[in-house]
Amino acid sequence: MKKRIARHIAYWALILVFLSIFFGFVWESNLLAFYFSCMLLPIVIGTTYFFNFYLVPKFLFKGKYRRFAIYFFYMLVVSLYLEMLVALLSFSIIAEASTQVIRLEGISIFILGITLYLIVFLSSFIRLMLQLKQNQQRVESLKTEIERNEQNSILVKMNRKNHQVPLAELLYIESLSDYVKLVTTRRELITRERITKLASSLPDNFIRVHRSFVVNKEKVKSFNTTEVVVNATSIPISRTYKKDALEQLEAQQIQSE
Repeated sequence: MKKRIARHIAYWALILVFLSIFFGFVWESNLLAFYFSCMLLPIVIGTTYFFNFYLVPKFLFKGKYRRFAIYFFYMLVVSLYLEMLVALLSFSIIAEASTQVIRLEGISIFILGITLYLIVFLSSFIRLMLQLKQNQQRVESLKTEIERNEQNSILVKMNRKNHQVPLAELLYIESLSDYVKLVTTRRELITRERITKLASSLPDNFIRVHRSFVVNKEKVKSFNTTEVVVNATSIPISRTYKKDALEQLEAQQIQSE
């Protein structure tokens, strides 16, 4: 949330710089152009957010094109009217300070409107691209999750050799200082791979219950708020993972019944 707010602030700071430079070309004072841009910026921000977060999702994306067109026209009229009010107010204030540097004829309703809606549509395009990127990331994440859940074994390196460990036989994984132990129904394997890396490659039926333990919830015989029992081995549940672990174990228990 904080990062999102920071991005919005940075974006509008860049827009303020753009407006100041743009109006600075028309006038002879960059400082007065900056003051004018600061007065105009709230109208630009309000119009942009109204268009992108209300009109587009509520009417355009839902196929209500007629209502979208009507409300867009209303927004156009109101925003241009407010722009002219801000322009007249700012010109009257700034002109008292310096009448020589302001060329009112250089700023028309047409220029103000074009500038405003250039920013609005640019913001809409950027937002659309960001949403497209997020959707692509979600699709890739979903594909990875599906592939992970469909796998039948996990590849583990031990004694410089790769071993395929069937997931149906894997009971739990334990982290022991410099190495990790995988306990299966038939044997124990020792590897120097990190438990976090192994946990991230396992399907959803494996859950982290402790910083040093990952268990196969389908092999859990019993559990309480402090430990789980897997194949007669008691494994502690830490406070960090308790909430998520208990929710998954209870869901597994209900499913098994």
